[in-house]
Amino acid sequence: MFKKLLCMVTIVVGIMFTNEVTVQAEEAVETTVESSEEVIAEEAEETEEAEEPAPEAEEETPAPAEEAQAPAQAEASAPAQNCPIALPAEVHTYCEQAAAEFGIDSNILKALVYTESKGNAAAKNRCYIGLTQLNPSNFGAAIATLGADPNDAYQNVRICAYMLSGWMAKYGNMYIALDCWHQGERSAAAANRADGTNYSRTICSNAQLLAAA
Repeated sequence: MFKKLLCMVTIVVGIMFTNEVTVQAEEAVETTVESSEEVIAEEAEETEEAEEPAPEAEEETPAPAEEAQAPAQAEASAPAQNCPIALPAEVHTYCEQAAAEFGIDSNILKALVYTESKGNAAAKNRCYIGLTQLNPSNFGAAIATLGADPNDAYQNVRICAYMLSGWMAKYGNMYIALDCWHQGERSAAAANRADGTNYSRTICSNAQLLAAA
């Protein structure tokens, strides 16, 4: 009797064990299946995302060549600005003739005349007279050498051109030559401003404007 009971218990335990193993196996299979389905679903989503074309970056539309060239063409076709330095026609002639005689830049001479008198041959400031505002007492030797009358408009410019030419040959610098005219040779030579003063730089800048006009 005991053996039968033991046998039955063994059978029941075995059946229960088998059922538990089977249940665990089924759960494992279901879990595996669910995991596989999730992996497949995720891969499918990734595949769909990979297949979707990436949004194109916005490209900057290049300006047409004609439009790009428009500003340059506009600048090229724009009329040149009038030179702000205005002198009477005869003063231009005086400066060109005197500059040619003494081998200096006529535009420098014109710019000096503009700075000193604005082209007014009758301009006078105490002892300084004429187009170049020279002081006759300072240039007695030059006046005698040239046989020039400083009260005459052309000769006034001619005396200045003669002096500038001599200072250019002596110092090799137009800034210093102009400063010699403006403040006297002794002061300008002592200062030795090879880079110029406001006076000489202004004249050289105006000479460039005249040259470009």
